[in-house]
Amino acid sequence: MRYRQPPKQQRSVPSHGIAFGITPSRAKKNDNPSEAILAELEALRTENEQLRRRAIGTPAPTQLAVPAYTGKVFHILQGKVYLDAPRWDSDAGGSHVVLRASNPVPNMGYYLERHPEIAFAIDKGYDERPPEDFRELVTTDGLYRSPRPTTQSLSLIAPAMLDAVDQLIQHIPRFDDYFPNFDLQEEIPAPYMFMYYSAPFISELLPRLDILSQDLIRQLKATIEQSHGSEYESAKLKAEQGRVTHNHLHYLFRPGDVLVSNGADGHAPQAYIATGWVQRRAAGSGNKQKKSSSKHGDRTNGGPSRKSTQYIWDIPVWYWDFDGSFAKHQTRIDIVMSLGYEEDSIRIRDLNIYPIRYADEEIRTLLEKRGKTFWSLRHRKFISYMRSEGDELYNIEDRYMVDTEAYKMICPDTKIAQQHLRNAFGAVAMALDEPPEERDVLLVVPTTIMAHNLEEKQWSELLVDRITDVTWNKQAFKDLVAEPETKELVQALVMKQLNAKRSTDFVAGKGNGLIMLLHGAPGTGKTFTAEGVAEFAEKPLLRVTCGDIGTDAEVVDQRLRATFRLGKLWDCVVLLDEADVFLEERDMKDLKRNALVSVFLRALEYYDGILILTSNRVGTFDEAFKSRIQLALHYDNLGFIQRKKIWRNFIARMKSLEESSTTDLEDILDHIDELSKEPMNGREIRNAITIARQLAQFREQCFQYSHLKHAISVGNRFSKYLKDLRMNLTDDMIKQEDGIRLAPAGLE
Repeated sequence: MRYRQPPKQQRSVPSHGIAFGITPSRAKKNDNPSEAILAELEALRTENEQLRRRAIGTPAPTQLAVPAYTGKVFHILQGKVYLDAPRWDSDAGGSHVVLRASNPVPNMGYYLERHPEIAFAIDKGYDERPPEDFRELVTTDGLYRSPRPTTQSLSLIAPAMLDAVDQLIQHIPRFDDYFPNFDLQEEIPAPYMFMYYSAPFISELLPRLDILSQDLIRQLKATIEQSHGSEYESAKLKAEQGRVTHNHLHYLFRPGDVLVSNGADGHAPQAYIATGWVQRRAAGSGNKQKKSSSKHGDRTNGGPSRKSTQYIWDIPVWYWDFDGSFAKHQTRIDIVMSLGYEEDSIRIRDLNIYPIRYADEEIRTLLEKRGKTFWSLRHRKFISYMRSEGDELYNIEDRYMVDTEAYKMICPDTKIAQQHLRNAFGAVAMALDEPPEERDVLLVVPTTIMAHNLEEKQWSELLVDRITDVTWNKQAFKDLVAEPETKELVQALVMKQLNAKRSTDFVAGKGNGLIMLLHGAPGTGKTFTAEGVAEFAEKPLLRVTCGDIGTDAEVVDQRLRATFRLGKLWDCVVLLDEADVFLEERDMKDLKRNALVSVFLRALEYYDGILILTSNRVGTFDEAFKSRIQLALHYDNLGFIQRKKIWRNFIARMKSLEESSTTDLEDILDHIDELSKEPMNGREIRNAITIARQLAQFREQCFQYSHLKHAISVGNRFSKYLKDLRMNLTDDMIKQEDGIRLAPAGLE
C-alpha cells in the first residue's frame, strides 16, 4: 500500500513514504505532482501545529532518540492499517463470521515519524471473506484458526536500510540481469525473489559492508526467512532432486536464464532466453487415472479416476527470428503442470520448458552446435542433410542450397519474404566467420531453415541439427568406368574452366562457358560422369530435364534463363539430362521445333558456366550445335570388363558401409565373373542390387549371390520377352535402323 512522504525530504520511499538522508544510486526521483502537493500540505500542517503550540505555551514534543533499527509488521484489512493481526469472530447476531482487528493506525505518516527506528516494514493483506471449507476456519476444538495473509510485501524505509540493500545488491553476481527493473523505492512483493537469489552470497559479501549495514541486512534476511525460509529451503531441496511443485515454480525461472523445451511433442528442443519472471495464469480441473510406482515403472490402478488440476504459468522470452537478418522475437510461453494433488511434484525435465541448467550436458552441446551451424548458414551455403531414414547404399546425404535471400526472391508471398527484419548484429559482425562472443547468444537460434533441394527442385524446411558440411566424393570420378584418356580430357577441361579468368571472345558475357555433350545408350555412365565432375570440381550439381523446362519456345526461354541464372548464382555444374528434344535437327515444316531449337541455341551462346548435356539420339543432332559444344564424348555399351568394374565398385561401396554383418561379400566376389557376363548396363546392375538386398531383408537372410541371381533371372524374363517381340533385335539395332545411333560391333 502507498503512504504519503513527509515534507522537505530528499527522496521518495516505498509504500510507507518516509524518507531520510541521501538518495542511494538506485533510487528514482518522485515526479508525481499529487504526492508533491500532499507533501506540501503535510509540511503546512506540521508548521501550523508548531505555531499553535507556541501560541498557547505548550512545549513541542521532544524528538525521540533513534534507537536500534528494527522491522515492523503491519496488517491491512479492508484498506485500513492495523498493528495487531486480525482474527475471526462472530458478528453481533452470531450468524456470520467476520474478520476483525482492534489496533488501527489512523495516520501512518505520523506513526513513522514517531518511530524512526523502523528500518523496513512488512505489509500483510487479508481477505475478509471466510474460507469455504469450514475445516480451514475452525479447529477440531471448535476454536477459530488464525487467518492467513493473502498478500505480503516489503517496504524499505530508513535511509540506512535503503543504503544497505543498495550496497549489497551491487555485489551480487548478475543481479541486474535477473532483476532489471528492481527499484528500492517500490514495494517488493512476496516471496521476495531478490532475497531468495541473494541469500547464498550474503555471508560472503557482508564483510564488505559497514557495521550498521551488516546488522540491517541480517535483520532483513532473518525477518524474510521467518515467513518464507521453509519455503525457500523446500524449493531448493526439490530443485536439487530435479523436481518442482506448482508452488515452487517461480523459484525455478529467472530473467536471463536460458530455457529449453523438452522435445516431448516430437519437435527438436528450442531454446529461449527469459526476459522476466513467471506469472500465474490459471488453474483448471480434469480427470486423471491414479498411478502407482513399481520397479517395473508406473502403472495405472484399476480404481476410480481422480481429478487432476492443471496449473498454467507463463513467462516472457525471446529467441532469434531470421529472414537473412537476425532479430529478437519477443513472446510469452505457457508452462503447464498437471498434478493429482496440490502438493505433488514432477520432474523438472518433464516441464514443457525448463532452465537449461537442469538439462543434460548433451542438450547444451546440441544447442551450441546448432548455433554455430546456423551462423554458418546466415549467407549462401551448399550443405548436406541427413535424412532420418533411407538406404545408405545409394542415398548418401541429400544436398541442399541454403540461400535465404534467393528464397525471398523466388517465393515472395511467404512469411519470411515479407518480414523485413532489422539486423541486430550489423554488417560488420555478419561479415565475420566467427560468431558473436556474447554469452548464450547463439543458443536461441531457430531449429529450422529454408533450403532448396537441387535434386527435387523445391524449397524445404530443414532441421538445423541434421545439417553438415558437404564432403565431396572425389572417388566418384575415379570410379567412373571410362577410358583413361577420356577421363583425363574431361578433367583438364573442367579444371581449365575453373581457373579461367577471362574469355577470348570479344563479346562480353558470350561464349565463356564449358559445354560438353555426353552421348550413348542408357546406363553407360553419362549421368555418373556429370555427378563425378561436380564432385571433383566441388560444385553443386543442378540437374534439369525436358520435363522441368517444357517444350513451348516461350516457356523454355523463361525457364532456361531462370535455370542458368540460378546455376550462375549458386556456381553450379548444370546437367541438362536427356536433352534430345532440344538438340534435334530443325525442319522447315516444323516451325515450333525450329523456335525451340533456336531458343536453346541462344541460351547456350551466353551461358558462362559448366553445362553438361546428355543424349542417346545424336543421329538427329542439329549441325548448329557443333560450334557451341567444346567436347562431345561417346559412351559405348558396357562390355565384360566394364561391367566387372561396376560390380566391384558397388561391392566396395557395401564394404565401406560396414554391411559385412548382413552381406556375404566373399560369396558375391566369388561369383563376380558370372555376374559380369550378364548383358546389363550400369542402371540395371544398380536395380538388381537394390531388388536383391530387399529380397534378403524380407527373407531375413544374409545378402548373397543367390539373391542377385534370382533378381537378375526375373529381370531377364522381361528382356527376353521384348527381344522376342522385336524379332531378336536389340534396342541399339532398332535405333541404328532409325538413324539415331550406331549399334556396337560386340564388346563381349
